[in-house]
Amino acid sequence: MRRPRVAGAIGTAVILLLWQLASVTVLRAGGTVPGPVQIIAQMVRDGAGLYATNSWVTVSAAAQGYLWGNLAAVALAVVALVVPALARPIMHIGVFSYCLPVVAIGPLFAIVFAEGTARIVLAALSVFFTTLVGAAAGLRAADPTSVDLIVAQGGGRWMTLRKVRSIAALPALFTGLQIAAPAALLGAIIGEYIGADSGLGVLMISSQQSMQIPRTWAVALVGAALAGVAYGVLGWVSRLLVPWSRELTAQAVAGAARPPVRRVPALVSGTLGALAGLAAVLLAWTAFLSVTGVSSFIGRSPLDVWTFLTTSPAAGPDRRARLFELSVATLGDALIGLVTGVVAAIVVASAFALSRTLRAAFMGVVLALRTVPMVAMAPLIVLVAGRGVGSVAVIGGLVTFFPTLVTVLLALERIPRDSADLMAAYAASRWRTFVLVQAPVALSGLLSSLRIAAPLAFTGALLAEWLATGDGLGYDMILSMTSARYDLLWTEVVIVTLLSFAVYAGVGLLEKLAARRYRGRVTGAAQDVPDAGDSAWAPAAATV
Repeated sequence: MRRPRVAGAIGTAVILLLWQLASVTVLRAGGTVPGPVQIIAQMVRDGAGLYATNSWVTVSAAAQGYLWGNLAAVALAVVALVVPALARPIMHIGVFSYCLPVVAIGPLFAIVFAEGTARIVLAALSVFFTTLVGAAAGLRAADPTSVDLIVAQGGGRWMTLRKVRSIAALPALFTGLQIAAPAALLGAIIGEYIGADSGLGVLMISSQQSMQIPRTWAVALVGAALAGVAYGVLGWVSRLLVPWSRELTAQAVAGAARPPVRRVPALVSGTLGALAGLAAVLLAWTAFLSVTGVSSFIGRSPLDVWTFLTTSPAAGPDRRARLFELSVATLGDALIGLVTGVVAAIVVASAFALSRTLRAAFMGVVLALRTVPMVAMAPLIVLVAGRGVGSVAVIGGLVTFFPTLVTVLLALERIPRDSADLMAAYAASRWRTFVLVQAPVALSGLLSSLRIAAPLAFTGALLAEWLATGDGLGYDMILSMTSARYDLLWTEVVIVTLLSFAVYAGVGLLEKLAARRYRGRVTGAAQDVPDAGDSAWAPAAATV
């Protein structure tokens, strides 16, 4: 235990030292990357009160959104378990909420809700899918023998839920809650960027406008520290209240989350599930407009968006052509970020798998990057990388890097025992074992990570377009909001969500095909594969 901690401390110290040296040498001319010493000095000059006051505003909104979003997720997970007919529609709503970039929906929420409410709703939306999948997977992870015992004693679904499934769900649920904590802070900060009077997002905007670069970095690091503390505290609470959670593995969760064997053809089942999911999403959209009481001047129903795209004079051929160009630009930016993040994650995961020393030294730094609210770091990246494709690659790469790294690293560590014994018998080197055994086995993990990272890549693309390039759907949505072109704004949100879902579903199809082919070679029989949300749970379980 002591060696990893020492290596981690050394790795962190090396990163800080290199950062400080770079800020006074190669990066000194630009003045956009102050070193840790300059940032700490700025925080001392500003005083703790400035950061504490704004942090409290942001954390309060994030905490409220975290509470309501998680309560909704757990409630729907229970409904999906008790009423199996609703399981697929509920999961499809969750998938669409995951594919809906918070940056895209932010302008709409800023119009629909009051300032404080918008931040809370964005924070709730940011945590919903992670906790929904975690709770659903955990509830299905109950020991079948214990469930059969309750049923044999005359117990029904509710008694089984209370006595067995709720206990079995705790490890996965706590993991989902832990991972959701940084996401809640991100949603709150995005709400402040779009419109607020105080908070860390507002403080960062004012610091940028006044060219207070060290203060801008200080605010970003304060946000990262808050997210990291929340992540760590919830992990500690999980280990304290659910000590058996360390025995949970991603493989066990995925197996528990596997849906029952279909009794109808896969094509029919998939089509019916997709139609049910689409109906559920459209119903949720309509209910949202009805419950919030949005005026017809601002709110747009699914029919309104369809009419705008097909028959409305306001969306003539020129406007449709422009929407197509913007969509292509956003899709290209998302793919740039996705490729950048995936390639970087594969390189780092391979290095960590080959060297335990490297992993112990720098994994802490990687986890710290996971807790950084990207909306806070994006303006700083623009200052360093400029307003072109460099910012697109860096912002999108950072957003997609962490889930890909964790999933691929977990897959690299799953060495089949017989293969490991064979390589050991031949005294194979670590590199040879990596090339011949670990890398081929990790293919499924790579496909899962692509599926998880694809919607995140669109979030990175929209951020880059909004704050850096001034192109694509991300920037045009801001223009639509400020010019009150609500038909166009709602349409652009729908387009970017459909693009995100299309990439998500496309990668998911490749994942299923690869899984069936792999299992066919191993078992000689086709088996079912996890549903949409199951593979997305892999990085959550990996952090237990």
